[in-house]
Amino acid sequence: MAGHSLGGVFAQSYATDNADAIKGLILMGSVLTRGNHAINDDGTTHFDFNVPTLTMGGSKDGLMRITRVAESWWHQMENIEPAQANMFPVYGLDGATHWSFASGAAPSAVKKKDLKPEISDDVAHAAFAA
Repeated sequence: MAGHSLGGVFAQSYATDNADAIKGLILMGSVLTRGNHAINDDGTTHFDFNVPTLTMGGSKDGLMRITRVAESWWHQMENIEPAQANMFPVYGLDGATHWSFASGAAPSAVKKKDLKPEISDDVAHAAFAA
């Protein structure tokens, strides 16, 4: 299952309620919400989320800032407890925007807040697909 932007938040909720039917989740321009994890006594991050999830973001995303994706990297890749290692990978693409995951005309709210991409849509789509 995949979700872009706010769709990624709704996809997490659906995946939580249907974990037996969802094999994996892809978040594009979205991240696992902070309510899905806690810090263990030893300082590592534990996720109360049982669906393997790939988080993808762009450095020029004007709606889901790369700093929030970097926070996800920390919890999901660097600080995660050993039992959950590799369950929640994070991928950031330099030059990609919030709309770089999509095609066609962006909605007005996205046009207003998103940053200017440094890579073409075709390059972004190929990199995210890879």
